[in-house]
Amino acid sequence: MADKIEPKTGSLQEELEASEKQVGAIIESFIELGVSVYDFPGTPEGTQGMVTNLKRNVDRLAKLNQRSNDPRSQLNNINVPFEVVQYIEDGRNPDIYTREFVEAIRRSNQYQRAKMHGLKQLRDSLAEKIIEEFPDMEGNVKDILKRTDVTH
Repeated sequence: MADKIEPKTGSLQEELEASEKQVGAIIESFIELGVSVYDFPGTPEGTQGMVTNLKRNVDRLAKLNQRSNDPRSQLNNINVPFEVVQYIEDGRNPDIYTREFVEAIRRSNQYQRAKMHGLKQLRDSLAEKIIEEFPDMEGNVKDILKRTDVTH
């Protein structure tokens, strides 16, 4: 097993990959510990094996904690929104959170775009009526239309 994953100050991607390997090793070790507990024979050798496995888990968790608290680490620059952490703690998939967030932003953008379109139509309609009723203001109205035209 690759227990000797030392913290380094490489790129963010390298640090994420190393942390992912550490977490994977911890999960694997806990699975092994669960199997050991289930099949525990009660012998001194079995006890020693379980103690060794527990110590290995504690060491791996300590190394992961050390890596996460290293001030030189690029991982300190990552801010995970509280909502995502809460989502994960509730046993939900963070990818679903991301998908729902993107969908909410898309709906909001559509709503804002519709409001902008409606206001543009109102502006154009008002400009047309003002020019009809006050022909001497046509230059001013066209100047305002020109300054407020937001074309994409």
